[in-house]
Amino acid sequence: MNQPGLQLRDIHLPPPPGWWPLAAGWWILIAACLLLIGVVAWWWRRRTLERRRHAVVLAELDRARHRYSDDGDLPAYAREVSQLLRRVARRLDAGVVVLQGRAWSESLQALAPKVDVMPLAGLETALYRPSATLDVDAVHRSADAWLRVALPARRRHRA
Repeated sequence: MNQPGLQLRDIHLPPPPGWWPLAAGWWILIAACLLLIGVVAWWWRRRTLERRRHAVVLAELDRARHRYSDDGDLPAYAREVSQLLRRVARRLDAGVVVLQGRAWSESLQALAPKVDVMPLAGLETALYRPSATLDVDAVHRSADAWLRVALPARRRHRA
């Protein structure tokens, strides 16, 4: 039965599977990691840009204060601070831009309830009366405190 030239060999198992191509679970894990990295990068960039915008706004307030210290032009200082507050308030609630007087002060108080905005009420008077008096230090402190509270609140009011 056995032919003299024919030699039988034992059963051979196939080689163990290689690492490539990857199994479906690895692809899902890679996709989840890439998605997580993308979300973190997006969040980090957004946070960095928002902090930079806040720093620019606060620096603008400080520039107005230094400019007033240099030239003593009270109406110009009042105009710059008022415009800055209105720009930030417009981002939070577009309807407050047209308000004036007591309604404007109440809207500032509503946007940042823990901040005393009473010193800011004198800004409108100082805008139009060159002889008006204004406690610039109190206005600056109040505006700075209001901006620091209102700027991060942007996310809350957007939703």
